[in-house]
Amino acid sequence: MALVAFLYTDARFILFPPAEVPLQDYERSVFSQFGEDGLIEKIFEIIEPGPRFAVEFGAADGISSSNTRNLILNHGWGALLIEGDEARAQQLTENYRDIPRVTSLQAWIFPGNVEILFEENGVPGDLDLLVIDIDSNDYYVWKVIHEFKPKVVMIELNPLFPPPQRMVIDFHPLNFWDHTDYFGASIQSMYELGKRKGYEAIYCSYGINLFFVDKKYFRRFGIRDNSPGALWKEPPAPVRALSRAPQGRGDVPFEQPYLDFGHVRIEKKFIFDR
Repeated sequence: MALVAFLYTDARFILFPPAEVPLQDYERSVFSQFGEDGLIEKIFEIIEPGPRFAVEFGAADGISSSNTRNLILNHGWGALLIEGDEARAQQLTENYRDIPRVTSLQAWIFPGNVEILFEENGVPGDLDLLVIDIDSNDYYVWKVIHEFKPKVVMIELNPLFPPPQRMVIDFHPLNFWDHTDYFGASIQSMYELGKRKGYEAIYCSYGINLFFVDKKYFRRFGIRDNSPGALWKEPPAPVRALSRAPQGRGDVPFEQPYLDFGHVRIEKKFIFDR
């Protein structure tokens, strides 16, 4: 009966497209930085969550600017929270010590370990929400997640490359954000990656966080145009200040052409055809 109900619901959205959901009206912060808490609540009113489980990369201390704490405290969700910085990860562990449905972890996320960490920490294959905010290899990490299928993905992008520009920073497992414009991927590149993975973009919060849903849920939002041009927003002033337009092209060099990771120097390169 559950399958019949799902098929009926899905057909109803095809035959009778709903009015477009004004997601901007639902921006509200409980713990999140730019209204993501309210957006996430609204999205999961439209998409019924399954195991009520979220994963957040770049979780910091799990409180400040958290995109999952509202779900954990106020909606009873479980979560895997991962932070790379050792000091913040210690705070994260302390802040969730008494919540058994939450696992906190100090780890550096890259494509070679992401699904292993999921397996080792009991992430359900049909998790509801994945938040990727690592300020560097976000694109590459999402690209290699195949065995796990979140209903909703929120991923940080680089808004300094407006559509239709493609841009992804060159991959290195030790990439990190050095507080310049060298991070992530453009909205066009993220959008096309999502399409290839079976997702549709639905909203961009504050110009830097792009929300995707599994394509089977997309019609429920009534969105008529979800192209990168329609979703893109002018980046906020603190981000615009990082711009060296025309970002890495022509005669605009990097002030510091390398990421210095101890004994490893990583050459900065923008990839414009990915």
